[in-house]
Amino acid sequence: MGRFGDDKIEEVRSRADIVEIAGAHVRLRRAGRNFVGLCPFHNEKTPSFSVNAERGFFHCFGCGAGGSVFNFIMRVEGLTFPEAVRSLARKYGVTLPEHDQSGPAAGEREAMLKASEVAAEFFAHVLWNSTDGALARDYLKSRGISVETARAFMIGFAPSRPASLAKALERRGLRDAGVKVGLVRKDGDAAYDMFRARVMFPIRDAQGRVLAFGGRVLDASLPKYINSPESPLYSKARTLYGLFEARQAISSNAAAGKDRAIIVEGYFDVIALWQAGFKEVLAGCGTALTVEQLRVLSRYTKNVIACFDGDAAGRKASMRALEIFLQAGLLGRGIFIPSGFDPDTFIRERGAAAFAELADKSELLVDYFLSEQAGEARGSIAERARAANRVAEMLKLVDDPFQFDLLARKAADLLSIGEEVLRKEARGRQSRPTPSRFSRTGAAAGVENRPAPPGGGDAGSKAEIGLVAIALLHPELRAEIAQSGASANFEEIRLGGVLADLCRTDEAYTALEQWIAERLSPEEQSRISEFAVGPLTDDIGDDTQKNPNELEKCRALVNDYVVALDRRHRAHELGRLRQSAAEVSARESEPGEAAAAAQAVIAHRREGRGQG
Repeated sequence: MGRFGDDKIEEVRSRADIVEIAGAHVRLRRAGRNFVGLCPFHNEKTPSFSVNAERGFFHCFGCGAGGSVFNFIMRVEGLTFPEAVRSLARKYGVTLPEHDQSGPAAGEREAMLKASEVAAEFFAHVLWNSTDGALARDYLKSRGISVETARAFMIGFAPSRPASLAKALERRGLRDAGVKVGLVRKDGDAAYDMFRARVMFPIRDAQGRVLAFGGRVLDASLPKYINSPESPLYSKARTLYGLFEARQAISSNAAAGKDRAIIVEGYFDVIALWQAGFKEVLAGCGTALTVEQLRVLSRYTKNVIACFDGDAAGRKASMRALEIFLQAGLLGRGIFIPSGFDPDTFIRERGAAAFAELADKSELLVDYFLSEQAGEARGSIAERARAANRVAEMLKLVDDPFQFDLLARKAADLLSIGEEVLRKEARGRQSRPTPSRFSRTGAAAGVENRPAPPGGGDAGSKAEIGLVAIALLHPELRAEIAQSGASANFEEIRLGGVLADLCRTDEAYTALEQWIAERLSPEEQSRISEFAVGPLTDDIGDDTQKNPNELEKCRALVNDYVVALDRRHRAHELGRLRQSAAEVSARESEPGEAAAAAQAVIAHRREGRGQG
């Protein structure tokens, strides 16, 4: 993570009015000390989205989304924490001296970004304002791409002369940066353009910065496409073409409960669908779809549809994609384009309404997979067993417990096999090495045995996050929380460490944004926000120094949480002692040993009653 000075992050936070930021996406009205409105992250009719201007937190009591102004920007724009800080810093005029030790120096990175920006402007100028671009303009027209669409995607043209861009970069002192991002090739003291006589497609990140390029010839010569090489700015496996253009549409659709993203294969597929009104479309960058790309996309929406050819090869490709989707935590849907078409030609020949119908009929990839296995399970017992094994291997990739439960039920019914047997095979033997992923010849390999997430609804779990929240929001109580020794009774050891570290500092929560982002999960940050804007806000205000009653309410709540953790700890210890006594009894041990074990249980229960 690129690190910033805490004082700079606090400055950004203090200038970034969360009511103003959220209000650009949500119609807010004042309700007491908070502002409320319809949540932008899920579809609802009754407002459950609250913003507390004093503390700078938001929380939705419907879907659980919450956090600071940085978390809001991260969700809306699909950014990382450092990117959200930069985005708000630019908006509010805060200069950030970054110290990033994990990549190239900030100066080098800025030079590479500048070189890419200059190249995009250069290619666009050649396309629209020179005779070199005349053939390319005609070519785009023949593909049905309007001038407005081409400009929206910053399409350009690289002239055939060998050093046109190289000279333009050299005049600006950016030739070496151009070499690093693959725009220029050095040959001794000379430099030559890597892209020549090609229509150029800038590849931008979520913030609109040009990272790389794809280039297509105007004729039938090969290679038809070439793409920028990997660079400090650009990773093909993590980058999606069209993300900048699509993210606003996805976010806007999410507010109406209709969020989705459509994945296609090529640049022209993206552009043609976008022009036809499907603004939520994206593509990979010269590689097959990757887990990393889907994880980036999942920041914006969990509803992802991939386009496949409608022939047998396309159906097989959809089964390979299913594994990628599941590893990214998504189910995924499939659009199957009629044979002989791709999305670009289909939209041009059949029209937007026909494509919309295909999208509406998209199939869950996992449903198609299960139906295929059910078809093969109608033969011999051996065939049914192999199909069941493939389904079990697929289920191993499903982390979400609700999705797993529903899929296990459906699969067992389709295959006419025992549901418990299928569940046991899918969840009980995940560490077994196998030759391949859920293919016909083997099972999923390399899938680590992931423990089930801890339950978050019991009193002890609520007490853990509650103590962290109060310690974060109220530094004046940290010493008392530390003296209580509550962190030693945390079952979530990592969270106990967070509380212990938090109690060692007197920094206000506004100065701990980066620390919070690194130490707490998004879910934990959302639960913190519930304390900041929820009903407790009326009881636990910010002005506890001036209002002793407020401070006492905070202190009483801390005491309740400490007691809850102690009770849970003692209950677990009592269970352990009872189990030990039962084991001693079962071994038919010496009478003295059994009596001692029983006495330990009695003493523990008496001690608990005495402290209650």
